[in-house]
Formats: sequence, structure tokens, C-alpha cells
Amino acid sequence: MQRMRRRLGHLQCDIVQPDHAAVGKPVVFVHGLGGGTWGWENFQMYFAQRGRVTYAPELPYHGSERDARLGDYSVETYALYIAAALAEIGDCFVVGHSMGGIIAQKLAETTPNAGYVFLCSAPPWNMFRRAYWPMWKHILRHPLRGALQAIRQDPMVLDEALEDELVNNRLSEAMRHAIYSKDVPDSGRASLQMALGLIKVDERQVGSPCLVVGGLADGLIPAVEQEHIAARYGCPVKIFDRGHMLIIEEGWEEVAAYLLRWCEAVEQGAPHPELLSAAGQKT
Repeated sequence: MQRMRRRLGHLQCDIVQPDHAAVGKPVVFVHGLGGGTWGWENFQMYFAQRGRVTYAPELPYHGSERDARLGDYSVETYALYIAAALAEIGDCFVVGHSMGGIIAQKLAETTPNAGYVFLCSAPPWNMFRRAYWPMWKHILRHPLRGALQAIRQDPMVLDEALEDELVNNRLSEAMRHAIYSKDVPDSGRASLQMALGLIKVDERQVGSPCLVVGGLADGLIPAVEQEHIAARYGCPVKIFDRGHMLIIEEGWEEVAAYLLRWCEAVEQGAPHPELLSAAGQKT
């Protein structure tokens, strides 16, 4: 495999290419709130070993650079940055995790592509019903510093106790501490948008094939919300017995294999029966 890092649009992007001739459409992985391209290292290696070129763009100021203006970045702004990178990549599959999932939904609304996958995704605005109640309950029991940062639209760092309870609950202690060291400040505005359900997506404009994947033990966004997202777009949903960080927790290979099979099925023009029958299935 060949690894490189270069700028696409205005974003730095980690690119992994297979040693032999590439097969199928490239895959673009979009990380979530406070994350980075490190979260996709396993997936990029897995897909490249099977012939796919993969890209993992780094959202603005999520690397070594910092800027106070980050606090005012919206989910829609992030989507525009990713759209500029996609314009250089061409037709591809876009996989978004958590905040990256709602970014991918915004892209699917405006940018036709080979397909879109929403992993443990934040829901759009009119699905606020239950999605973030676990988070609000946690905030009411803990210091409100994080909430105040979001309200002021400052750059904010995720609270470790919040992460442990809602996001990293299926990770080992060693992995949790590794993540703490990699977490970066993110936009208070984008956080508030998601927490209050302020992001609109017109599902009537989504014409690309879509897949929704959730975690049965996701403490941040209940699996039932992933099923609602799938119903919104009329697409399959797969619920794994995983937590919110199913892209790095033990058994991530099963998730990666499922996504790859879905991409192959879409390219063949007819979804594989296993994938269609798996809608709503929990494993």
C-alpha cells in the first residue's frame, strides 16, 4: 500500500492506495466532532488491501493548526469544505461517522455520488425527538462548561466523562486514554446545531444510494434514531452490537466488511439480497 498526504480543496487529506491496480470507486471517510483522520486508519488499510483507493480529509483546524474562528463553523460550512475536496476526487462513496454522518447527509442532498453511508450519524432537525436526550441528562448532572462553550460558539473540547459514558463505552481503558490525547477542539456552533436538531436535510433531493449503520450500545445516538434516518431516505439499515465508536472498537473489521460488500453491491447495479434483508437486523 502507498500512503500520502496532500491538499484537496482547502483540506489536508490522508490517501491510501493499493499496491496493485485499483478496483471500484474510491471511498472518502469523513470524521466526526473533535476527531481526525486517525479514526479511519483501520478502515483505510482494510479497503486498500482489497483494491480501493481511500481518502480521509481532515476538517478545518483539526490538525496541528488552531483558530478561534473554528467555534463559529457550522455543519453546513464543513460540508462545503468536503464538497470542494470531492470535486477533485470525482464519483465516489462517502462514509461519514457521527458529525461526519450529518455532513454526509448534507452532501447527499446536493452532490450526487456513487453512494453515501451514514455511520452512527447525527440526525437531521426534525428527528430531535430522542437522539440527544442521553447527552442532555449527562450535562444536567455535570458541570456546564461544555454547554456554555457551545452556547457562546467557542471552540470546545469534549468532556472526558461525557465521552466515557456515551461515546467510548465499548472501548478499553487504554483506547479511551489514547483518544483523549488525540481529541481536538471543535466548533461550539456545530455542536449546538446537532444538540438542538437545527440541521435541515431535504430527503427529496437525495438521489444517491444510501446506507445507515448504527450501534446497539451507542450511548449518544440511540439505534432507533438510525432506523428513523434509514426510513427517511428509504434505504437499508444495519445495527451492529457495538457502541458509537464502532469504527475503532474491537470487531471493527465486521463493520468494514459490511460497508465494502454494500459498495460492491451498488456498483453491480442490484443490491445484494443479504444487504436488503439485513435492514433493521441487529448483530
